[in-house]
Amino acid sequence: MNKPAARQLSAAALAGLVLTAGAGAALASPPPAQGPSSSDAPYLLPAAPGVSTTSLLTVGDSVGGYRMTGLADGLGAFDNGDGTFTVLMNHELTSTAGVVRAHGATGAFVSRWVIDSATLRVISGGDLIQRVFLASPTGYVESPATALNRLCSADLAPTSAYYDRATRTGYPGRIFTNGEESAGGRAFAHVVATGESYELAAFGHASWENIVANPSTGAKTVVVGTSDTGGGRVYVYVGDKARTGNPVERAGLTNGTAYTIAVPALPVEDGAAAVPAGPLPFTLVPADQGTGWDRPEDGSWDPQHPNDFYFTTTGSMTKHSRLWRVSFVDAKDPSKGGTVEMVLEGPADTSGGPKMMDNITVNRGDVLIQEDPGNNAYLAGVYRYDIDTDTVTRIVSHDAARFVPGGAVFDTVDEESSGIIPVPFLGRSAYLAVAQDHTPLADPALVEKGQLVLLRDPRGARQDGGHHR
Repeated sequence: MNKPAARQLSAAALAGLVLTAGAGAALASPPPAQGPSSSDAPYLLPAAPGVSTTSLLTVGDSVGGYRMTGLADGLGAFDNGDGTFTVLMNHELTSTAGVVRAHGATGAFVSRWVIDSATLRVISGGDLIQRVFLASPTGYVESPATALNRLCSADLAPTSAYYDRATRTGYPGRIFTNGEESAGGRAFAHVVATGESYELAAFGHASWENIVANPSTGAKTVVVGTSDTGGGRVYVYVGDKARTGNPVERAGLTNGTAYTIAVPALPVEDGAAAVPAGPLPFTLVPADQGTGWDRPEDGSWDPQHPNDFYFTTTGSMTKHSRLWRVSFVDAKDPSKGGTVEMVLEGPADTSGGPKMMDNITVNRGDVLIQEDPGNNAYLAGVYRYDIDTDTVTRIVSHDAARFVPGGAVFDTVDEESSGIIPVPFLGRSAYLAVAQDHTPLADPALVEKGQLVLLRDPRGARQDGGHHR
């Protein structure tokens, strides 16, 4: 059964947002700001009262001789405790694109930036990945010059995802996870302190959109992965934290088993067809036997409800795109199963949004949703879905002057935002995101246009600390 149409933005409302993205909506909010290290104004503009955006870094900007490359995607960030914060940034290059990076190969990589928390000045930049270790039947083997392909979304989970204080097992440092979004793609874990990157063979191969760890499962390591392809599956990996081994072995990322979610009432999701009314029971089954989803995209655990995991299926411009909630009976023991429920559905036509939902984050009762409409004449945006009230609001739009034909500085209609994450050390309502402007650049080190943006949404992230579902 489809969700009520009231949970979609109407065509008239969307048209109004497009027309006011550079004018009326911005006047109702603090004006978009250009950060001290960015060579350009924000590509993302406010579309709801009170929302603000600030460009932090634009592709081609150089900090200490290190330049921002395009196709920025998944992000992670943490407070350094000294008035600065660190940003980790995927770059979704194909394996032969770009220039040779610090680990010795072209292709996808992760950049690392240090930014002043007060002034937002970018202080330094560099490659995170220094050494790559691939799995073999006898253990890990360092593999210099390993080319990575299309690192998409990412997860920098709280350290509790990989270290259990009660049993003193696991790895206590930060681990950044991602995967290759291509057929037969590999999952990876990157040790932030050392720049060592490890293939996660126990996860198997898929067109990985993201690899997202639950921070509240104690001595177990529980990770959900999504495979972005037609009929792609939602994987649940379950491992055990350990006291010995390299960081990923101690973190429980190598000794477990990957399953998939199987919903008997929905063996295959089709964005062109209705889905049964939920919640729908699910079980875990072997990795090649679960429900086939219509391009599962990003996912995020709910910090206030550690048994709940949200993910999107993007569908297409002529299909429904959907937001789903997976509710485990007990995330510490996923074998107990749970339920899956569609909580938001976009229209299958151009009557409004959200369209082709992609990257998400869950923060204090809100799900922030980013659109990826592809190379279509539709101005992509960012939406706030309020879990308690079951309402959706467009809060950010791409700059119409850049992404609507006839605009003053028109580039392309092929734009998207990605990588959205909360950054509470910059304020309760603060988020980082990237804008992908798919305009190619001649410089092979840059590939295409894009930008890192700080946005604030004071009407979201409610003051009482979360929702009460």
